[in-house]
Amino acid sequence: MLRRLALLGVPVLATAAFAQTPQIPPSAYRQGMPEVATPAPAPVAPAAHPDFDRAAFMAAYARAGRPTIAVLWNREFADMLQQDSAWQINSSTARAGMASRETAAAPGYIGSEAAGMAVSNTTITTRQVKTEQARRAGPVERTDLEMRSAFMQTITSTGVRLVDRNVVMRTTAAAGKGGSLDTQQVETQALSKHARLIMEVLNTRDPAAATGWSTYVSIKRLADGVVLAEGYMNGQLPEGTPAAPPKFEADPRGGFRQVAAPQRTVTDVGRLVAQQTLARLAGAL
Repeated sequence: MLRRLALLGVPVLATAAFAQTPQIPPSAYRQGMPEVATPAPAPVAPAAHPDFDRAAFMAAYARAGRPTIAVLWNREFADMLQQDSAWQINSSTARAGMASRETAAAPGYIGSEAAGMAVSNTTITTRQVKTEQARRAGPVERTDLEMRSAFMQTITSTGVRLVDRNVVMRTTAAAGKGGSLDTQQVETQALSKHARLIMEVLNTRDPAAATGWSTYVSIKRLADGVVLAEGYMNGQLPEGTPAAPPKFEADPRGGFRQVAAPQRTVTDVGRLVAQQTLARLAGAL
């Protein structure tokens, strides 16, 4: 008898427990999401530049013999061939003397004395010295340094060997002390000795850019001046780039709300510009 009552009580208790369970409307759940018992897939961070194949670039760079690259940050490798210019000035100075003439008459004799004018010509050579090649105006220092560090770090992380212009110029000038210290001559000697490629990175104002500054990059071969790659990049993702999956957070009013995507930072732009530069260079090595 007790056993029969116990068996009859099981469905009664289950029915009572189900009746006490709060019913959650379907609208409270996000559609298309996995069940609670199923672990959510790990979010995949989209690449800053989908067209950049890191492994392919590293392989191409290795096949090219890992050439060293000298970076001219916000500085042009211009066609000015000398640091200074010579100007020649001719100055004429006249010294005027007293002009006099005395004549003495005597039988069979005439005497005279004259003093004339002496004129001298002096040549003066002056030299106009230009301390360094003109540098372009760029972003404020904080923005410039933040973008430069992200750009350089992204490139060196792929194994690229970068050469600092200032260091090789100082060492080259010190080795040739006593000779010509013309800036352009020392720069050319230093870069030709320590690098195979030269990379000009020039920042220019652009209202359409993510940070208000776009970047023009030109990579050339020092041995013969061949242009390997060029690009004008404004820090925006290329058209057709898949958007990052939306993120949600709990809404205090109930349910969930979508979190706004974070704004792109200067570091993000510097990293993107570096990857776009490497993607262009990979096909030219």
